[in-house]
Amino acid sequence: MNSRFSPLIPPFEGGEPVEGIYNAGPMLADDKNGPTEEDALMRMYTGASDEDMDRYVGSLEHAGFSHVWENAGPAYHALSAWKNGVYVYAYLTRATGVVRLIQDVPGSWVEYCSGSARDADGRAEEICQYALYYDPKNGLTKTTTNCGMFYIMKLADGSLFMVDGGDELQCSADALEGMYRFLRDFTGVPEGEKMRIAGWFFTHAHGDHVAACIRLLRTYPEAFRLERVFFNFPSHTGIGGRCDSETFVLKETLREYAADVTAVKLHSGMTFSLAGTNFEVLYTHEDAVRPEEPERYPFRDFNCTSTILKMTTRSGGTVMWLGDTNVETEALVKTTVPASLWKADVVQIAHHCFNYLSSLYPMIDADYAMLPNSHYGGHTVENEPKLAEVVSCLSDPSNLWYEDQTTVFRFENGEYRVVKVLPRIGGEHDGTDLYGRKKNAE
Repeated sequence: MNSRFSPLIPPFEGGEPVEGIYNAGPMLADDKNGPTEEDALMRMYTGASDEDMDRYVGSLEHAGFSHVWENAGPAYHALSAWKNGVYVYAYLTRATGVVRLIQDVPGSWVEYCSGSARDADGRAEEICQYALYYDPKNGLTKTTTNCGMFYIMKLADGSLFMVDGGDELQCSADALEGMYRFLRDFTGVPEGEKMRIAGWFFTHAHGDHVAACIRLLRTYPEAFRLERVFFNFPSHTGIGGRCDSETFVLKETLREYAADVTAVKLHSGMTFSLAGTNFEVLYTHEDAVRPEEPERYPFRDFNCTSTILKMTTRSGGTVMWLGDTNVETEALVKTTVPASLWKADVVQIAHHCFNYLSSLYPMIDADYAMLPNSHYGGHTVENEPKLAEVVSCLSDPSNLWYEDQTTVFRFENGEYRVVKVLPRIGGEHDGTDLYGRKKNAE
């Protein structure tokens, strides 16, 4: 198994090297039984500077690495390059002076750090919070759940950008057919032609965030052309076996039903553009690893492996995707990511409104909020005060959209406005598993 850095990668000569390597996990390889040849490996250097990063660019070029990309932003000074199938990503966290040097997963992702998928045709992007079925008592049963989230964006060129995909219990046969029909209507692509998904972003490796992708690709294998997947799941065994089993079904599905997909492992400081919509990575689980314990992910809550992604539409509207971000991440990023980067027009409320983010929501200072939970779930005795801290930041308390219904909105004339509201399709789960089989069937 891969356990060391390639000799092709030149050493980072700035700062002080930290002994120990963190296994940052693979992309599509199955690592449930241990490390794989595709695992990303990370080592750290303390006391580094921008000048050290600039010199490292020269070292990579001198060593014959090509496609060298660099992004010197307010939070991170990042760079990437590749040579003979060896991929390198490095970034300096400006607030701490720590450089994380990553031998990245193999793949042709470098071009997406700064490139655009294809020319847009001028249409305004539309964002959809897609309705899922939540337990009416905010509980968990054999056929219902109180979590899950699914977002769909139509880019300016008519392609799709998807975020997560809900839980298996929210993907009954009826619900799945409703998703499919919605996507046909949303894109305007007629039956018999493939809908193009420019990218599918998964915030973290929990089962209530991946099911729709699995079910749609397996049920309608000729309906979609999935071009890219974006995520950064940690090493399953390296983090104590905490990645959900559903995420291994996701990887299996991608290998089988999207064989040509480009798998992009996201890292802090990375930027990419799809049809003129821009994305910036503000946090991944790699940021949590400390020089004092360079081989171990330190946070108690696995939800803190959620990648935080900021999106800016062609028309200027901004959306903050938080996944299931929790307070341990909040305590870190409020010191490493400048406040100016957090400001956004729309915030996806973290972790289905199950936890507070009392510092982060005011920094984001959104005018609109999307709750990946039902109205009831957001207003239980436990969740009401957590929701209230989000609402207190909004320009209008009514600028809050629940996932009881499908809400489509877009940015126009400096603000977001709802353009369509549709009822939820599908209810309690019908026993259909992620492979499309009826559970307990003969």
